[in-house]
Amino acid sequence: MISDRQRRVLRAVCDTLVPSFEHDDDPHGLFALSGAEAGTCQRVESLIAAIRDTRDRRRLLLLLDVLDSRMVNGLLSGRPQRFTAMDPRAREAVLRSWSDSRFPIRRAGFQALKRLVHVAFVAWPSENGSHPAWKAVGHPGPLPQPETTVPRLPELVVDADATLECDVVVVGSGAGGGVVAGVLAEAGHDVIVLEKGPNPDSRDLTQIEGDMLESLYLDSGLVMAQSGSMPILAGSCVGGGTTINYTSSFALPDSVRRQWDRRSGLDLFATERFTESIDRVQERVGVGTQWTTPGKRDELLERGCRQLGWHLDAIPRNVTDCKEGLECGFCSYGCRHGAKNSTARTYLRDAITRGARLVAQCEVDRMQLDGSRATGVTGTVRGPDGATHRLTVRAPTVVVAAGGLYTTAILERSGMRRGIAGRDLRLHPASAVLGIFPDRVEPWTGSLQTRYSDQFADLDGGYGVKLETAPAHFALVGSAFGWQSARQWRGDVAQLGHVGLVGILLRDRDPGRIVVGRDGHPRVHYELSRFDARHARRGVIEGARLLGSVGAKEVWTLQTPPVKERTDRAGWLERFTAAADARGYRRCRMSYISFHQMGGAAMGAEASRAVIDRTGAVYGLQGVYVADGSAFPDSSGVNPMITIMAVADHIARGIAREA
Repeated sequence: MISDRQRRVLRAVCDTLVPSFEHDDDPHGLFALSGAEAGTCQRVESLIAAIRDTRDRRRLLLLLDVLDSRMVNGLLSGRPQRFTAMDPRAREAVLRSWSDSRFPIRRAGFQALKRLVHVAFVAWPSENGSHPAWKAVGHPGPLPQPETTVPRLPELVVDADATLECDVVVVGSGAGGGVVAGVLAEAGHDVIVLEKGPNPDSRDLTQIEGDMLESLYLDSGLVMAQSGSMPILAGSCVGGGTTINYTSSFALPDSVRRQWDRRSGLDLFATERFTESIDRVQERVGVGTQWTTPGKRDELLERGCRQLGWHLDAIPRNVTDCKEGLECGFCSYGCRHGAKNSTARTYLRDAITRGARLVAQCEVDRMQLDGSRATGVTGTVRGPDGATHRLTVRAPTVVVAAGGLYTTAILERSGMRRGIAGRDLRLHPASAVLGIFPDRVEPWTGSLQTRYSDQFADLDGGYGVKLETAPAHFALVGSAFGWQSARQWRGDVAQLGHVGLVGILLRDRDPGRIVVGRDGHPRVHYELSRFDARHARRGVIEGARLLGSVGAKEVWTLQTPPVKERTDRAGWLERFTAAADARGYRRCRMSYISFHQMGGAAMGAEASRAVIDRTGAVYGLQGVYVADGSAFPDSSGVNPMITIMAVADHIARGIAREA
């Protein structure tokens, strides 16, 4: 997998990005701890081995070879030495030249290594279940398990090659697949649900970030846009994204509903019938604003919006008896109290009560077709002993709800003509502006998200940015904090307890695409357009304005190198803006992340422009439906869970009527 030479280069990179420092005030050893002592290099090596995309893995290993080339270093940095032969100061200078290079491919390479090393350094305990970084900022680390266990859903154990039969097989158990299973089981259909990820109970939710990313997120949380500009996070467990998301439960705005109808050529989204689907799913998952007490970081957002006269409202959430202030900030790694009304707690439980069967850790390879008619699916199941077994499910109706990336892959692996699926992918690129406050904020605490502003949501024809907040734990620090030097980054980490933030959720107009390689793996080709980058820029500037208005003593961007501007001097916002503009907002200049993948199998009135029709049926196939965020004709502009559920409700009820 990794050669001895590449391992030596990787060790040198780790030693350069996370070395040990002498520091005058270091009672918890945050600066003293080195990557070597924390086992960072071994962790990074295991993360590289876990990357499912062989092309991504090969590119990372090639990058290690290039870094150790005398010729390349001589040409690019004026140092004709191997990276492993340089002294620490020279190695850091080489990495700095990559991080701020005028060539996007070099910046992308640096960002990929930086993310892996920094996340590996801070997202797992280093000793005795804790970490000096956590202690230094007052982060509690994993909290004790609750006394009461929330059990996993009953599942069908597959411990040998098997063939099953049913009326409807549903691929995926998230916001789309879970709703389809619940509706169709209620209508009397024999349903089998196949889920790629595990089926955890509350004891499996350890709150160790690195472990939870590996366990609950798609492909261990290691999916990346091919440009290297954006990590892509999606749920991959029973309940899918509804298990690990931030519980923000927005209905699709009326203006977007009308726009989707115009774009798709359908008379659907703006109809009373679709409104009924929205209302049904909101009622079933308990959407409301009863449990929306703002934590400190949301209080800052609320106070700033009121002070500036901006739009502000409470975020509706799908929770019941939420333990606000207890450990809600950890619930992006699953709710251990069962307060989050995920599909695992609602629709899937309903379906299983009515006889549906659930198979976890089952990766579907392809659909089985007799000509153009579906006859089932085939896949691989990982059994309780870790062994893999072949599973065939025979069913006349197949509903693919495998998420924004893998739905496209399953369709193409099953014979759909290349290039039809995968178009019009939107990612809702998300970033943030940070404020450093004199008093403690503890941004990992409080309810997941409780306040938002749409002040800048419509900047150009309905496209713009939504301002929200989100819990900031150490995986965010490792992935997103800007870098200029190892000492600077460590110093920034030390201030996390005083960080307030304004999150920037971009409604992207211009799409990317999913390309399924010959190996069957989906690859995301996406780059922020100039049009969308202008809106991201506005979000950064206005977010900084808000943080300054509520007492931040300094504001930071998530650019590399980061812009940092004190707010106690006249003209600070203008200087901040000029410096951020000089850094840029595209092509690995600023940290973005995608939590929402939409499109790729869009719904529309014409087969030449869409993958599915108004019923969710795939054009050209019989008995095959798509019922997840892939069906979106455009980005939603709001956290998409309720819209996915409403689309799935609409499609499932149509299937039930046709049966």
